[in-house]
This record gives sequence, C-alpha cells and structure tokens, in this order.
Amino acid sequence: MTTVQIPAGWPATEEEARAVQDELRERVVLDDPGPPPGTGHVTGVDVAYDDERDVVAAAAVVLDAATLEVVAESTAVGRISFPYVPGLLAFREIPTVLAALDALPRPPGLVVCDGYGLAHPRRFGLATHLGVLTGLPTIGIAKNPFTFTYDTPAAPRGSSAPLLSGTEEVGRVLRTRTDVKPVFVSVGHRTTLPNACAHTLALTPAYRLPETTRRADTLCRRALREATAPNEEVAARARTDRSRSWGRTLFERQRDPVRWAGRVLEAAVAGEPRRPEIVAALDTASDRDRWSGGRAVFERLRAASVAAEERSVFRLAELVAKVAHNTAGPAPYFDHSAGWAIGPLAERIAAEARDPAVRVRLEAALGHRLPDGEGYSRTT
Repeated sequence: MTTVQIPAGWPATEEEARAVQDELRERVVLDDPGPPPGTGHVTGVDVAYDDERDVVAAAAVVLDAATLEVVAESTAVGRISFPYVPGLLAFREIPTVLAALDALPRPPGLVVCDGYGLAHPRRFGLATHLGVLTGLPTIGIAKNPFTFTYDTPAAPRGSSAPLLSGTEEVGRVLRTRTDVKPVFVSVGHRTTLPNACAHTLALTPAYRLPETTRRADTLCRRALREATAPNEEVAARARTDRSRSWGRTLFERQRDPVRWAGRVLEAAVAGEPRRPEIVAALDTASDRDRWSGGRAVFERLRAASVAAEERSVFRLAELVAKVAHNTAGPAPYFDHSAGWAIGPLAERIAAEARDPAVRVRLEAALGHRLPDGEGYSRTT
C-alpha cells in the first residue's frame, strides 16, 4: 500500500480548482476511439473515505478484458486533499488514485471511473481529469445522472437513451441488466461514446455495475479499514477530541438511531423550503422499510449541486442516509463512525443559523443542550 501526501501547489480554493479545470479541459481528446472492447487490459479505480479521520483510500484493479479475471491490483492511502464541493470532487480523489495507478506492475489499459467524464456541469469530471493527467483512455460509469435529463430507456439489456444537458448529449443512459435501473456512461478521454457504451456492456455480464467498479470498490474499502484500524494513537486522539467524543456518546445512547437522526434533520430544515434530496432522506429515516435504501439516497445527495449555505444541511442528510443503510442495509457498510458526527454537525448548523429557534429545535431533537462556550452540558 502506497502512502500519499497532498501534492505541493494542489488547489486549496474553489476558484483555484475551477481554474485548473478550465486549463486542463483544453487538452481533452475526443476523436480517438480507444481500445476495442474485450481486448487487452481494463482497470477500475475507486475511492473510500473516512472523513472523521481525514483519510482517503484508492484502489486500482486490472482485469483481463476478455475473461474479466484480476491480473493486478494496488492501493494507496492519503489525506483528503480538497473540501467536499459538488463539481470539484475529483480534487479530493486524484492524488491518491494516481498513486494507486502508479503502483500497478503493468500498464492499466482503459481506465474505468466510478463517476463522470464529460457528463459533468463543467464537462470535466473525474474520468476526464484523470485521463488528461495520465494520457490514458478513460470512461466514466456513474450510478446517478447528476443534474442532467433523460428519457427512460427500454427495459432490455443494452437499451439506451441520450443523457442531456439542454439539447447537448453529454453521455448515455444504458441498461446493463433487463428491467434493472440503468447506469450513466460518459466519455473521459481518448475514447468515443459508442465505444464507452460497448466497454460498459462487456464489463457487466452479471451485475448492473461493471466488474471493474465492483472489484475496486471492495479493495479500496478493505484498504480504508486497514488504514484506520484502531490503535493507541487513534484512541488517544479520540479521547482528546471533545466534540468527537461527545458526538459518539450521544449517538451510541440512542435506542432508535435512524429515527433520531431523521428528527435532527427535520429540526434543521423546519420552516425552510426542502430540496427533493432532503425530502428523500427524511422519508428514508421515517420508514423502517426504506432504511436499506439509504445508500441510494446518499448517492443522490452526493450528486446534487448545492450552494455553500446548504452544505451543512446536505452533509447532515448524508449522515442520516448512512446511518439508515448501516442499520438495515446490505454490505458494504459506510464508515461505522458516521453517526458520531450528527451532534457536532447540528452544533455547527445552530451556530450558522441566524434564527435562535433553530438551536432550540435542534436541542429538542438531539435530546441534549448544545455547547454555549462553557463546554458540553448534560442531557436535558
């Protein structure tokens, strides 16, 4: 496993990151068809985060494109290199992904990203960014359509429809399993959209998601678990982090953590217009039968483009979805400490709010008074 430092000069602000996108976008190659499907090697890359510990793990898994057997793999772990900003997520991932690719013992061939290429508000998603930096052919296969529109494709496997930004086709909505939710395919670099769709079908003989993504997802989660395994240093840091310790105690005291998390989110958005993604998180928390769908709600929240003033609430909604999935959903699970952040995040939302009634509602939902400068008070 490779350990990665944040590169010197890496963008630190949204303005700097967008300037980099503008510069690199001029280098995208769209007239190269790329390797034929089913030939050579194809490599999946994916990442997993532990935001509480500021750790990101990346995996690169090389498959034989004809047999889909694993022929090489590598992982890398580093610090999260950029804040969570929709449209700029590649800046959180690329240093560690590059390190994982560099550690491979053989050329990766076509690289498949769990995310977007040209199907991105700035036409420069992770697959495009990674392709330009490495010179490799890349495609993006995403689980959700970001902010774009489309008509539902026909039910049979292989059916597709344009993924549209207005009248511009930025990708394809592709059915990889009959009567199963489609995936969203876009060009990254040095390939074409028809070829990207053909690769996607070649990589999905049995499941909705490509084998590249499935293998890389499993490997990066394992790498993250190993990198964040409890040790005395971590334990000591947790003991000295008052906010984290308080959040953990508060969460672990809840008999019904999912509905409790939903009540906290409800208190945060009471009286405010509610985006559909927030409504989905509230609906999930309120109905036990929907808890197992928490991962889909989380992915929908992550894909949404939000203004700066909405980020704390969207982050809280993401935590609600994580807790729901972890409580009732199938593996793989989210980070076990997701619920610990609910109390501290509610504190931040209360501090950011201009209306003192928000603090009152949040304290009632938490079952705990929020700190007022004198430290954390006892449960009310």
